[in-house]
Amino acid sequence: MDIQHIMRVVDASFAARQSIEKALREIDRRALNAMVLVKRHGNALAGYGVVAQAFRERAAILKTSASHLQESIAPLIEAYMRILQHQRFAQSFQEMLSDSPIHGKACPNLISTQNTWQKVIQQEEVEAVKILGHLLETVQQLQEGIEEQEYVVTNGRIEAALAERTGAPLMRVSRDMGEAVRTVAQAIRSYRHQLESLEHESSTRL
Repeated sequence: MDIQHIMRVVDASFAARQSIEKALREIDRRALNAMVLVKRHGNALAGYGVVAQAFRERAAILKTSASHLQESIAPLIEAYMRILQHQRFAQSFQEMLSDSPIHGKACPNLISTQNTWQKVIQQEEVEAVKILGHLLETVQQLQEGIEEQEYVVTNGRIEAALAERTGAPLMRVSRDMGEAVRTVAQAIRSYRHQLESLEHESSTRL
């Protein structure tokens, strides 16, 4: 683990959050457009109205889930930054011992301090892995929500296809909704890849 890897995770977190927020705003706007069309045509598009409402509700849930990502990434980054800092401390003591002509035999306190830092680092690494696991669970829940949203998009396309006179506008709305959902899905997949890479690297150290 190094600072570059941690910064890649930070960048991925920021990019995912920005992409998700932008896409969710687009989803909400498209759903509102669909509901306007539904109101204009009354009962003829009642089925699509249900879909549009479900789409907005799912988007609100996704937005709430996405907000938890940033809440979870902060303690994770703090944990790994502490580990890096303490690893430097331990390394400095190791270098002092290595430079000693008798390899620390006359410096028991130095050896004890180094061992203490190593134990602290091990405990912090275990805690960091727990935080990372929790964050991955949050990402998994978000991905499941996206899959549900994709199902709603499919239903919207079916309802649009069944509409005789207003099918084309609704199909465009459904297509735009689908693109917004795919944007969210892609951002989350990329973010999860970075987290899983960090998890693999961390687990090999324990």
